[in-house]
Amino acid sequence: MKISIITPTYNRKHLLQETVESVKKSLLIPYEDVSWEYIIYDDGSTDGTPELFQKEQHPNIRYIRNDNNQGQSKARNEAVKEARGEYLFFLDSDDILLQRTLYKFAAKAKEFPGAGWFVADFLHVDENLRYIIGDDYYSWNFKDIGNMLDSIFKGEHYIQQNIFIKKSLFINVGMFDPSVKMGEDLDLCVRVLLKGHMPHICDFISHLHRVHSSNMSGAVTKDMHVKSALELKKKYQS
Repeated sequence: MKISIITPTYNRKHLLQETVESVKKSLLIPYEDVSWEYIIYDDGSTDGTPELFQKEQHPNIRYIRNDNNQGQSKARNEAVKEARGEYLFFLDSDDILLQRTLYKFAAKAKEFPGAGWFVADFLHVDENLRYIIGDDYYSWNFKDIGNMLDSIFKGEHYIQQNIFIKKSLFINVGMFDPSVKMGEDLDLCVRVLLKGHMPHICDFISHLHRVHSSNMSGAVTKDMHVKSALELKKKYQS
């Protein structure tokens, strides 16, 4: 089994280095039949991001640069085209991967080979990686696809970069939609559900999601999320 971790980045040099270090520390022991690659897709950064990779010698890391900014969804899709893994894990360029996350996802994939995707929990932290009390995210075991979609469309349930998905399924549902400017992760997951694939819920924390003034998550209010969910409902139930 090979896992491709995908990180699009744009002018995040000051935070990206910690993200990269967290992936480099990943442990797959004792799995000798599981490997990972890390694709960092620089979407036209102007802050000197390439300097971080001028001396990068890690054999599992590939840095790809595009000179013109295309947007995060397009950048993710372009990175996936270069991916060699059977499974994908998307990690934002300001987040932190926990050390045993890849191992735990691989264990679930081995236990449930028929599952197309897996959803874990994540924790919110501030810019200095301090835990934000009472703002955890927990995945839920819904009874069926309809029940899960109803919760999503009401704005009760949110899926972000906490999914582990087969590359074949990701491509089959159309990848990320570059026209979606907010909630592109949720838009993707709705399409996966509409294809008849319920996620396998994992009872572990996959990563730390950093909330700060310069990322979109920090600016999204509950009302904005509910409005976005209603727009998804109109889009897919029309």
